[in-house]
Amino acid sequence: MDKMTQLSYTAHMRKITMRDFRWMGKPQSWEKDYRSVSLTVEPQMQLPEGPLLLAVTDDDFSCNMTLSSDGNGVFSGVCFYHLDTDFIGVGMSAESLEVHVVIGGYRNYCRIPHIADNTPVTWRMNRRGSQLSIGYSRQGESPVNWVGTFTLPGVERSISFGPYFANEGNEEAKASMSALDYRKET
Repeated sequence: MDKMTQLSYTAHMRKITMRDFRWMGKPQSWEKDYRSVSLTVEPQMQLPEGPLLLAVTDDDFSCNMTLSSDGNGVFSGVCFYHLDTDFIGVGMSAESLEVHVVIGGYRNYCRIPHIADNTPVTWRMNRRGSQLSIGYSRQGESPVNWVGTFTLPGVERSISFGPYFANEGNEEAKASMSALDYRKET
């Protein structure tokens, strides 16, 4: 097997790790290692302009990641991202759950009051072809609370995915990501 064939073969089968995530909307202050990310979320940052940490895959997969954020109006959540004009994001703050669906540049936004403390949330992302599912669970809860299954145009071959962080407030806020568990589905 020549080197180019081997590289493309192993790249296709590679497991996504923390090292594969790259910033889009990089925060001014952050620390990242092979296990976790901690960051400061600037005031008045929203999806997709705020900190968005993305990896790219062509696999069907399941991925769990634990996210946390401090403060009122500070959201941490997950996003399936194709283009600036096509993405889905679901996030949670201490007082609400938000859902962003943008297709062809047309934005739909929903906010659901949801009283919760600032304990970390484990987010679940599934991809099966063009079917993209997002759910969450809190510490001590075993079933996943599925928010929805979505489709985006143009994601049959590959998709970008990862956490996003937003801050509606006027002061900086802390947020983090840990416990990444990516599993390729066959």
